[in-house]
Amino acid sequence: MYGATDDGMLAVRLIVGPTGVGKSAAASAVARRTGAPVVVADRIQCFTDLATTSARAGADEPGVHRAWLGDRTVSDGDYPAAEAAEALVLTVRRLANPGRPVVIEGGSISLLAHLGDHHLPRLPWRVTVTTLTRPAPGSYLTALTARAHAMLRPTPPYESLLDELGALWREPAHRWFTASVNGFEAALEWCAKYGLDPADPATARVAGLPPQLVDELARLIAERHAEHGADQERAFAELFASSAVNALTGSAA
Repeated sequence: MYGATDDGMLAVRLIVGPTGVGKSAAASAVARRTGAPVVVADRIQCFTDLATTSARAGADEPGVHRAWLGDRTVSDGDYPAAEAAEALVLTVRRLANPGRPVVIEGGSISLLAHLGDHHLPRLPWRVTVTTLTRPAPGSYLTALTARAHAMLRPTPPYESLLDELGALWREPAHRWFTASVNGFEAALEWCAKYGLDPADPATARVAGLPPQLVDELARLIAERHAEHGADQERAFAELFASSAVNALTGSAA
């Protein structure tokens, strides 16, 4: 029922949307119901040294097989969208199995745009797209602020966002890439405002910082993510309304 379609094409369920709106939970629900593997279409989550900052999660989720496009570190450099899209197609092919679909979850604008422009029109896939949207602005910012607090005080043994930032900022060659990552950009702005050195281990000791400063940082991270979420929502509405992609996709129930 859920695997190959009547014309023999691979059934792919694509779940896209802005950051922090529940893509992983939606993908996990489909995976548990159908037995489908989940492929994460996110370039930044491939960086294992950004696990907290990129919100990479779900590796140990019961009943769900979740696969990323590779394991990289910032030392490997940026992950080009074209290369990531190729890896996505190869990963879906590797995980494809008769009788079940493959779920793709993601929010990477450049990666999904490349997939739509260069791969979907020629792949033997029948794609059903579920596009998640942002809740009301106030609710969205509240949820993103709570997530930012969790990134600043993660469950051990995970490193905090500030720990990850500090480790990368100590390497001058990594700074340009580091400053381009959502979350880090906001943290660097916050550090500059209060004269804090991102590379100083003391900066990452959230427990030793005044609570109001931590609250301000969490709010700033949330605001930057909310801005990016608006960009993602606009981009996906445009991308999945295009004729090239729309010809190969259906609307999700």
